[in-house]
Amino acid sequence: MKILAALLGLAALVPQDAKVTAVNSGDIRWNQAPGLTAGMMTSLQWGDPEKGPYQVLVKFPAGAVAQPHFHKFDEFATIVSGTVAFGQGDVVDDSKLTEVSAGGYLHIPAGTAHWAKCVSDAVIVRFCPGPRELTPIKDGVKAPGTEPVRITQAKDVKWEQAPGMAEGIQTVLQYGDPKTGPYIILLKFPAGTFNPPHWHTADEAVTILKGTMITGEGKTADESQGLPISAGGYFIIPGRTPHWGRVPKGEVILTRLGNGPRDITYFDRK
Repeated sequence: MKILAALLGLAALVPQDAKVTAVNSGDIRWNQAPGLTAGMMTSLQWGDPEKGPYQVLVKFPAGAVAQPHFHKFDEFATIVSGTVAFGQGDVVDDSKLTEVSAGGYLHIPAGTAHWAKCVSDAVIVRFCPGPRELTPIKDGVKAPGTEPVRITQAKDVKWEQAPGMAEGIQTVLQYGDPKTGPYIILLKFPAGTFNPPHWHTADEAVTILKGTMITGEGKTADESQGLPISAGGYFIIPGRTPHWGRVPKGEVILTRLGNGPRDITYFDRK
């Protein structure tokens, strides 16, 4: 039995022949966002909204308002495109709005009342560690939390060298604990970067915020099989799937969700 257990444990560490899913922005399938204003649309990227954790894209038309509400679980969002203004409290108060544009992000603690107004057509990528739910603020309903909403503007991101990756690739932790997961990071790749074939233990959901990234499957890079995704699109890469990435031109910035411990194993760094 000990030998069998050891073999099963070893098998869990071996790269798997799973498939990378690549979705360009024009191919995203949108549906009305449950519990939100008519016209606000959503699309599931990863996970299970019924049980959590999960990650979705949310599309706001200009002028749309998400009325005051709260969630039982933390909410983390990165602005993919456009501008959304966020406020904290039980009532909409334009004097307390903070506008957040593409590349900015925010953490809304569980139980904190908040609301949003869309300044220009926008898309956000939203992660929640628990099931999908929403409690509107109505007569007799009071949010249980008062912890402040934490907002980081794109210009204020404090980049640092990405651990275990090629020199020049930069990162910043957005949410969570990379030692255990789930966690979310930003990654910035200089023009011409090639990230050699590698794999991660955990699933990853990668949303492109700027530029174009080419990703392919396999222990070797076959450029003819590369899948290009530009800003607004995303990749879903199952855990232990061999894959690689290339930035053909221009800079790429992306936000990456990992549903387990942060790691990276290269086949050959040459």
